[in-house]
Amino acid sequence: MMIMTLFSTTSCAQPPPIDKKYYSSRLYDLPYERVFNAVHARVAEYPMGMAEANETDGIVKSRIGSTTPGSSATVGYQITVVILQAGKRRRVTPDWHMNVSSERSQPHLVPISIDERPRLYVEFFEELDKYFKN
Repeated sequence: MMIMTLFSTTSCAQPPPIDKKYYSSRLYDLPYERVFNAVHARVAEYPMGMAEANETDGIVKSRIGSTTPGSSATVGYQITVVILQAGKRRRVTPDWHMNVSSERSQPHLVPISIDERPRLYVEFFEELDKYFKN
């Protein structure tokens, strides 16, 4: 009986499953310019700040983390978001990387999948969707 109680409590405490298809990319039935501007604004909200935004190529990229106090090393994440035409809709695909180098001039970016850090993807789209509700 105790084992059943323990099992039911632990299974309820786990976060809900992530729909990887829904959070690895998302389609929007909105004009390209509106989607691009929302992605740009969303990436600009991150503490790393903006590195690149190219509306023609549909790429918005953040800088890599921030400089570590007392050294020239850069640590942290980078997000690159690609906006592509998908029929009559726009596909938004975020791609997360983590810098594992301690040298500012030679970052070494390692991809982070939704399996490894689902919350990064979930929060990106939750906040992005707020731009389209206005």
